[in-house]
Amino acid sequence: MNEIALSKVEKMMTIRQVSEVFGVEPEAIKKHVRELYPNLMQNGYTTYLTEQQVTDIKRKMMPTTKVAGATTDIEMIEKARDVMSWMNNKVAELQARNAELEPKAESFDALMRSENTMSITQAAKHFGLHPKTNVFPYLRDRGYLTFRDLPTQSAIDAGYLALRETKCPDGEIRPQAVVLASQLETWRVRVIPQIAAWKA
Repeated sequence: MNEIALSKVEKMMTIRQVSEVFGVEPEAIKKHVRELYPNLMQNGYTTYLTEQQVTDIKRKMMPTTKVAGATTDIEMIEKARDVMSWMNNKVAELQARNAELEPKAESFDALMRSENTMSITQAAKHFGLHPKTNVFPYLRDRGYLTFRDLPTQSAIDAGYLALRETKCPDGEIRPQAVVLASQLETWRVRVIPQIAAWKA
């Protein structure tokens, strides 16, 4: 033990050095060394402690202000690991919260682009559904559209569709089924899941 290589000595501490760092008597350190490492101290030889051993002794000792304030690299690494774990959990929590808000933001953006109303076809495409194979058949099957593709009273009462006068490409003004601004969120949370269930 007294023939320790210089490179190792530089990374180790004597009992006296540890006691000075912790602000306690050397005998207090020796007491814990005897408990934790019974064969480490030998008469006539200087006892050197590794960083891990110093960390173990610190944890074993009753914390004093100086001991609690003395920090080893191992403890700093452990604290850093705890902080990183907390940060990762926080990031995941914020990402989940943002994911919940994202569809609402998309609905709002779509509404701004559509000047407060969307056709059923536009609404279907906005939510990633095919209008002719998914949305129109569902709305007709559930009695929300007439044979002329106008909203029924039940669709209006449910808040799924509205009836608006629209200028057509031929210049004529005709009634049309539309999705209002206030109905986009209802589509997201009710109509779209219902269509998915109906398709299944």
